[in-house]
Amino acid sequence: MQHSEVTARVRTLLGEEGLAQAFAPIEEASGLPNAAYWSEEWLALEQERVFRRSWVFAGAEAELVEPGAMKPIEIGGAPLVVVRGRDGIVRAFHNVCRHRGARLVTEPCRKSTLTCPYHAWNYGLDGKLRARPHFLGPDQVDRFDNGGGDKLDLVAVRTEVWNGCIFVNVSGDAQPLADWLAPLLRRTGSYDFSAIRWAGKLEFEVRANWKLVYENYMEGYHVFAVHPRLIKFAPMNIRWSGEWQDHVFYNDYVFPQVEEGRGDGLPHYPGLPPADAQRGLWFLCFPHFAAEVYPDQFTLLVSYPVAPDLTREELHVFLVGEAATAETFREPRTALMKMWDDLNREDIGVLELLQQGRRSPAYDGGRLSPHWEGPTHQFGRRIVEKVMAP
Repeated sequence: MQHSEVTARVRTLLGEEGLAQAFAPIEEASGLPNAAYWSEEWLALEQERVFRRSWVFAGAEAELVEPGAMKPIEIGGAPLVVVRGRDGIVRAFHNVCRHRGARLVTEPCRKSTLTCPYHAWNYGLDGKLRARPHFLGPDQVDRFDNGGGDKLDLVAVRTEVWNGCIFVNVSGDAQPLADWLAPLLRRTGSYDFSAIRWAGKLEFEVRANWKLVYENYMEGYHVFAVHPRLIKFAPMNIRWSGEWQDHVFYNDYVFPQVEEGRGDGLPHYPGLPPADAQRGLWFLCFPHFAAEVYPDQFTLLVSYPVAPDLTREELHVFLVGEAATAETFREPRTALMKMWDDLNREDIGVLELLQQGRRSPAYDGGRLSPHWEGPTHQFGRRIVEKVMAP
């Protein structure tokens, strides 16, 4: 689609008033119009022009421990597969056979090769075509020592790994990963992220639009009404709205004391200054890499849009050193995972009510709190800007 066509579609889908609201000052602004949460066409634009053109978290490296481990995932509407090669390198490919386009991998697994279920075309873990039986006639097997070239090998996707986190960029033209992460890393210079290890993940299905997940994640306004344990841990009077630096949202607070699940019972980052021993920080690296940093953990919330009203969430927990796997830390580790599970389930019910409300013709985007919801409003603006960017 040409850029002029995209602009025209945005104006049609959001309307002139909806588009104006996305760029209005927070004191006058509303949220994005209902079409941004229910339109299949709008979601298709987000998938193609936001998710495919950005760095997206594809999983933890520890999910692919051995050579041949594979994880299928959909990014920007495109089916991909992440694979650990025989050489130990993690790679991602478009999860589609180059013959007739069948999907190759449907579930996490470990195999020595990738074999198409339709005609048994066989690919190595490096994505190169190895064999295609009967292609030139009965009982003939074409074998390839060095792959089949650009037209026959699997199509690779740009992939990088940072401290156990796998990122992919479908379009291949996003900025360098180090630059993309730089605003987060500048704020966390006292945290030695080389010490973190994957402890596990939680998965959720949310009957709501993916943007609502992050709008909720960024604003602390709802905490007093939705999260009784969290508001006791960090009351409203120590919270602020947060701010954006380039493409990264940032917020933090200093909490009165550590508790189970946040700083108590698990090792802290090595050499962490006392000033950070009771600090919580959270970030959103646009569009979907949400990271929370506490003295004892690095926790990620990543959401993948499935449909306008359906989102798949993964919450990955990284702990410091042996705390991620050692039996001696099983009890506090289990308590931490339960805390995150409880917290996210408290949010899910509200998110689904928000989605349902956006079916109402009486809802016009609402009125945003200038104190709390400026960053949330800017998130919506960034979505529109990315969709409309050349």
